[in-house]
Amino acid sequence: MDKVIVYGLGKSYEKQRKFIESKFDIIGYSDKNMKDVQPFIALEDIPSKQFDYIFITSRKYGSEIKLELLEIGGVSEEKIISIDDILGRFPNSEIRDKWVITKLSELKDNIVLLDAGAGEMRYAPHCERFRYIAQDFGQYIPCEVDKGLQSDKWDTSKVNICCDIIDMPLEDNSIDVILCTEVFEHLKNPILALREFSRVIKTKGKLLLTAPFCSLSHMAPYYFSNGFSEFWYLENLKDFGFAIKSITPYGNYFEWLGQELCRVNDIAEKYCDLEINREEIINLMGSIKLMEKLSKQDKGSNELLCFGYMVEAYKIDDYNCL
Repeated sequence: MDKVIVYGLGKSYEKQRKFIESKFDIIGYSDKNMKDVQPFIALEDIPSKQFDYIFITSRKYGSEIKLELLEIGGVSEEKIISIDDILGRFPNSEIRDKWVITKLSELKDNIVLLDAGAGEMRYAPHCERFRYIAQDFGQYIPCEVDKGLQSDKWDTSKVNICCDIIDMPLEDNSIDVILCTEVFEHLKNPILALREFSRVIKTKGKLLLTAPFCSLSHMAPYYFSNGFSEFWYLENLKDFGFAIKSITPYGNYFEWLGQELCRVNDIAEKYCDLEINREEIINLMGSIKLMEKLSKQDKGSNELLCFGYMVEAYKIDDYNCL
């Protein structure tokens, strides 16, 4: 087995641990914050060790850690790997983030942009050119209800407006662009949100909207729908005066299955109270790799199942939703 140094010992590592252990011989661990694990290897000592790969567990900080490893010298880029390199890559939020950031980059300076359901305002750094307004209802508390998938922490204290998304203290026709990402599944009646969007947005204003097509229960108790189809947007946006420029699916049947197979070990531990053994992990990894292979040969299975849709629409001239 190839020898690896595991970098990152938080929750990401715990989720990936069995996959790593079944594939590699772990010779040591490295982490900025957790140094009591043995055998611990300081970052600056990594180049002096004999290893085949450095395995970075964090997706969020993976690029930053990789850069640090390259800067210390003695570590080649091809020796730095992640869970995607052994299971396959099933990008979900990465595709959505890229789409949103690209659309934001295309907007004019000094427009008024409403980030509806902004949560922790992840796109705020990309909105510095605009008059940015962040709205959220501010009531989600992680693990208030211990069901489904939950965030570790959630801070909406920095939003500009804390209110219900279907009744915002904004004037009619006052917003140039509305950004609303991964919010509609958390609304009891998303139709009323479309109505409110139509009220506050200017004629010819732009709506950038994303929501899942098929998702697992998350952020309970504020989870009311597992997703929305292409036809939901086609039918409902026109009723509130929006003309659709594009509806773009992301992910496909095989990528969705691959993503969920990657969760099987965690879900089994939580809901079956058992640990999958090494042989079962290896079989599971084989199934995940098969999904990656089939996804590369896919010719349109996103019409059957996908992660979600990314929608760009415009407010029609002289439309009155009241």
